[in-house]
Amino acid sequence: MQERAFKGIWIPAEIWLSKDLTIMEKIFLVEIDYLDNDDGCYASNKYFAEFFGITNGRASQIISKLSEK
Repeated sequence: MQERAFKGIWIPAEIWLSKDLTIMEKIFLVEIDYLDNDDGCYASNKYFAEFFGITNGRASQIISKLSEK
């Protein structure tokens, strides 16, 4: 895990108020946005699983659902 120097997170209103996204999908989007750089976000399912304390399979499911949406 990388060191972070921040005091909170920002969730855009369009994500926070979305009725189509689960809470986990919302926080995944926040983390993906944080990790995004000029070439996109290339974090692995393993990274997300460890970061959020879930299984690799669950991370994969969430990312797949986000891709569909």
